[in-house]
Amino acid sequence: MLLEKRQDDTVASITNIEVRDDGSTIHAEANMPAYGRVRFSINLDSSGDRSGGFAHGAGRGAMNDGTFFAGTFQGRWRREGTKVICRYVVDVDNGDQNLDIVEFDASKDTLTITHYALS
Repeated sequence: MLLEKRQDDTVASITNIEVRDDGSTIHAEANMPAYGRVRFSINLDSSGDRSGGFAHGAGRGAMNDGTFFAGTFQGRWRREGTKVICRYVVDVDNGDQNLDIVEFDASKDTLTITHYALS
């Protein structure tokens, strides 16, 4: 399978992080060329040793022309030191399907998303 980027990498600002015994939820927002101003949440469910587990969440995007997008995603995450790497498939209500790879360093207030088109 040849993966092509859907858009340039996105640097998102983390607006909040909720920490729970069974994992964390990261809330973030960013401007994305394909989806406008996007606000999203990534739920990281821990697999017990807190070094990986199930990732899932949702996002909403708003374009200046009034177009609105909704998307959901699920996949897996793993931790290496202070870095968390998530890989998940996103289903957007316009028919787009993406493979996103998210990298987040817990010592910083941003995360980076690489977007690959699956449809």
